[in-house]
Amino acid sequence: MPAKTADIENGILNNLETRFGIVGRSPAMTLAVRRLLQVAPTDLTVLVTGETGTGKEVFAQAIHGLSKRRKSPFVSVNCGAIPETLLESELFGHEKGAFTGAADQRKGFFESAHNGTILLDEIGEMPVATQVKLLRILENGEFSRLGSSEIRRVNVRVIAATNRDLEYEVKRGNFRQDLYFRLNSVQILLPPLRKRKQDIPYLAEYFAARAAEKNGIVFGGFTEDAIEILETLPWPGNIRELRNFIETVVTLERGQRITPEILRAHIRPALTSGTNSDLPVKFEPEQDYYAAPSTGSSINAEIIYRSLLEIRADIADLKRGLSMIMGVLAERREVVTVEPDEESLDTTDATERFADTLDEEAAHANIRINDMEKRLISEALRRSGGNRRIAAEQLGISDRTLYRKISEYKLE
Repeated sequence: MPAKTADIENGILNNLETRFGIVGRSPAMTLAVRRLLQVAPTDLTVLVTGETGTGKEVFAQAIHGLSKRRKSPFVSVNCGAIPETLLESELFGHEKGAFTGAADQRKGFFESAHNGTILLDEIGEMPVATQVKLLRILENGEFSRLGSSEIRRVNVRVIAATNRDLEYEVKRGNFRQDLYFRLNSVQILLPPLRKRKQDIPYLAEYFAARAAEKNGIVFGGFTEDAIEILETLPWPGNIRELRNFIETVVTLERGQRITPEILRAHIRPALTSGTNSDLPVKFEPEQDYYAAPSTGSSINAEIIYRSLLEIRADIADLKRGLSMIMGVLAERREVVTVEPDEESLDTTDATERFADTLDEEAAHANIRINDMEKRLISEALRRSGGNRRIAAEQLGISDRTLYRKISEYKLE
């Protein structure tokens, strides 16, 4: 990419981050942002898909904010949170006496969004009966309130969002095919966090800065090792889970520099091996058009590499523990003023010899792990034909970490 084009793209990404909180430089996010910028100035209906917590509503707000409708209302409706019996009334309004409890006439969300944009979140949860009325309003802007035969018109842009595979829902008879085709004029697929690990450092810094500003504290940043740990976690809740985790850690630790020890104190067991329990049946983001091809061998490589990282962390903890023990022993020798007896000398010497032995073993283990890590990285690069992005995905690490390791082991 020419330098001038790259500068323009970075400027656009920085602007989206500042205005809407869209953070990321990964290829998958860059493609999604390009699609957003293409569709925002138009009046086309947009379908935003992706797992729970990937930022679908944020993208919808950005589409509205960059459109000619930005000065008009943006109305967000969670179709899955409204009872089926009330959804039609909430969307299209009702007349007085239309049903039990309808004491007054009421405008619906579509009328409230007139000349603006309406986001229909979790549209896969919408009942088929309500889908019929939605199709009509998409076709010609016409609808009628519940309990009324009067035809009304609105001018509203519709953005739909879902974590479901709507094509699969159509085959099951849960979603109207004609409505699916109408909604799917333009689709923006947001990748899960595990498919954009190189964005985790940017996201972590962004959320940490927001948390620090909100709480009036100065944030000390992340260590390299802490970022690597964040990159290896699965984040089944995607960006939402990462945001909540970072905000909690920064707030409770009062902004101090985040180290691996601090992270381990806050990481829940569910984070270490979770999968997205909210992921609907048949939705398989691994097969999306943003993802690089994967093989069974890449899964094994990722498991092995994560195990190596965990062993390395354990060795680092062991060495820190030994340093603390030796420090305590040194303090004791300084405090004692009387001549130690022969037995205490033997005990101290034995402890120091034991510590030296453990330290040597840890050093040897670290060398062996470095050798294994180098071999794994070399093999991943060979299998990917030298493509570093694919090699990083096979190892389950970010591009940034891979580049650092390549330089460290002189694998250029």
